[in-house]
Amino acid sequence: MKEKGSNLITPEPIEEFEADKKKCILYIVILLLLGFLLMWTQIDDLTRMICKICAGVLKKYEPYMYVGIRSETYPLFGKISYLSAETVYPGIQISLINAGISLGVIILLAGLPWKGRPLAIYLILCSAIHLINSLWFVFGEKYFPYTLTVYSKLYMLQEIGIWVMFFVMTVMVTGIIGDRGVIYKLLTLLAIMLYSIVFGTVRYAIFIWLLYRFSVIYMAFFYFMIGPMFDFLYLVMIYAVFVNRMIGVYDSRKGKEVWKWS
Repeated sequence: MKEKGSNLITPEPIEEFEADKKKCILYIVILLLLGFLLMWTQIDDLTRMICKICAGVLKKYEPYMYVGIRSETYPLFGKISYLSAETVYPGIQISLINAGISLGVIILLAGLPWKGRPLAIYLILCSAIHLINSLWFVFGEKYFPYTLTVYSKLYMLQEIGIWVMFFVMTVMVTGIIGDRGVIYKLLTLLAIMLYSIVFGTVRYAIFIWLLYRFSVIYMAFFYFMIGPMFDFLYLVMIYAVFVNRMIGVYDSRKGKEVWKWS
């Protein structure tokens, strides 16, 4: 408030809550150690189980499709399994049709009034990527560097990277939001990791099937359209539910005891 006869303005008091830093640090350290230990010892079983599930689904819908399971050992993660499958390349006609459709979508979206909005920009970028990929198969199909098996391996490594990143992010973010609501924190961590694994498995089977059925011309399109960037949507969604629960915790009678004025 402004005092009479003075130009000084007294700042309003700020309400914030106190957190036991030792408990927060202990929560973060314990979960990170347990998580990395679990991943180090179980990543082989997890990836092999995912591959078996996806292979079973693919063989069910594509009886004549060859699907195998390969394994490689990496210094950081240990033994990792991934699917191997036959690579199907597009013909010149299919490549030209895809290039024409992509160019048409770009021209159409660029001429619309809402061309500057995020969705339009996103679709234009995806169409441009698919256009370049389609033209690649028109002029240099034999130089395309990826087979379906190579893509499968990269996808599995990408998923492991997403799991590690989401695990660390979730532990850190839930750990610094006070020292209360541990059950909600653990449930949020569990929900994000389970959703990520299930979603990644379903997407894995669908991508491999589509790339086998309609050729690897759509490989780049799938990666940018429904790839790693798409995973952040459910991360934010689950985190929003967590924050809403934590607001309830700190609005309760016991929760209000940790608030202070400064």
